[in-house]
Amino acid sequence: MEPNGILIYAQKNQEGRIEPVVFELLSKARSLKEKLWNQRIMVCLIGERKNYDSIVNELGKYGADEVVIVSDDRLKDYNKIYHSEIFTQIAKKYPPRIILIGATPQGKEIAAYTSTKLETGLTADCTNLDIGENYLLLSTRPTFGGQMTADILCKTFPQMATVQQNIFQAIKKENTARAIFNWIDIDKIENKIEIIKTIQKEKHNKDIREAEIIIAGGQGACQENGFALIYELAKKLNGAVAGSREAYEKGYITKSQQVGQSGKVVAPKVYIAIGISGADQHLTGIKNSGKIIAINKDKNAPIFKYADIGIIGDLFEILPRLINEIDIDKEEKNE
Repeated sequence: MEPNGILIYAQKNQEGRIEPVVFELLSKARSLKEKLWNQRIMVCLIGERKNYDSIVNELGKYGADEVVIVSDDRLKDYNKIYHSEIFTQIAKKYPPRIILIGATPQGKEIAAYTSTKLETGLTADCTNLDIGENYLLLSTRPTFGGQMTADILCKTFPQMATVQQNIFQAIKKENTARAIFNWIDIDKIENKIEIIKTIQKEKHNKDIREAEIIIAGGQGACQENGFALIYELAKKLNGAVAGSREAYEKGYITKSQQVGQSGKVVAPKVYIAIGISGADQHLTGIKNSGKIIAINKDKNAPIFKYADIGIIGDLFEILPRLINEIDIDKEEKNE
């Protein structure tokens, strides 16, 4: 069977809702579809036995033509072996031209397993997708530690790519998806993993990919009390703390908080950049932000060219005053 269409893995969170990156991939798939003679867009949904009508309807609104569902009560929680093998079997049954998966920890496991089983290439952590020469998938990804980007043409089928969240905009479309139910004999899958208990990890910081307000620190904040002030401001604003590559390398933030080409791409309503110069690698990660506020004592910092509001000054003078003003505003509202 000739490869046809685009297949997307529909990752769900622990509450059973579809992850935002899936809708972003669907929106991008629509533009790719137009360059591929309007081939179908399929979504593979794996989970427990339940009514999936509302989820199928939601996926359809973002561009899915068909939703292939594999359900079994043993699939309620993510299982690396079950989910990877089932997705691979679906890809074999409905051989697609392109496979797109969110570059989440789960998505990366699924993608690695599937590409190995299908003996095809995989471009990871992509920041853009297009159709290139000979109608092949053109994937753009960071390289050399985020210093450069590379355009990669995959010449084997299916052409596979994982994509970071917040790269593409999720846009609804008037469209209806058709549900296709598939039965796969899970007992024939050699499973070496038993899920005994699922424990939700306590989060000390909001997920920066989902935060509406982000306060990020750069090299200028990498000194005593710099990030302490940033965390205090984030608490006042109910925001998330993030940072640049320099902040991560110096141990002020975790990898999950790093923004930029070699970190995460974010799209908050407000992004406050503190002590961040504004290198291209960092700007790539914040290009979809609603408003950018920059605080930097270097008046020539590149970040000011992209900021909606720029404040020139020492963060150790500005942040305490800003935090204090927020306290005053709260007191006035309570009176």
